[in-house]
Amino acid sequence: MIANLGPGRTAAFFTYGTPDPAAELSKGPRRALQEAYRDIAWAVPDLIMDMPADGCYFDSVSQIVADRWSAGRVVLLGDAAWCVTLFAGYGSSLAVGGAESLGTVLRRHPDDIPAALHEWEAELRPEVAERQAMGRRNTGSHAPANRLDLLKRDLPLRLATFPPVTRLLRRHLRLH
Repeated sequence: MIANLGPGRTAAFFTYGTPDPAAELSKGPRRALQEAYRDIAWAVPDLIMDMPADGCYFDSVSQIVADRWSAGRVVLLGDAAWCVTLFAGYGSSLAVGGAESLGTVLRRHPDDIPAALHEWEAELRPEVAERQAMGRRNTGSHAPANRLDLLKRDLPLRLATFPPVTRLLRRHLRLH
């Protein structure tokens, strides 16, 4: 994905799957991306070559699935507790909502922190589990495993360029 961030500012986001994230990270962003996207022409080679050496974030996408989010008086929040990944989105909302919910249960049980933490986790865990599952499902959209998955992901956009489909979409969008 390429995003215009304003005058003279562009961001490029590259995602791809790999069986060995540590080996990819050890290559560094330029070499790893050149290898992963070697079959893609257009602007990709230029984007990779123009990457600033020190202004590039290159890391693996990970998801935290912890069996509990607290021990004693220590509590994990946000990505430290339940990272849903960038493929699910919603991470900031869950972090803020989780902190707000924690504050609410601590006020409700000021003298029983273990009960408050148990209640907090019981209330929040179903939403977190749903968002984590969404992140796992969405991985294929952001990093298709093979050419067939890539074709299935891109087919609706390709079909939208055909004149009959374009006309149908325009008519439908005008009505709504």
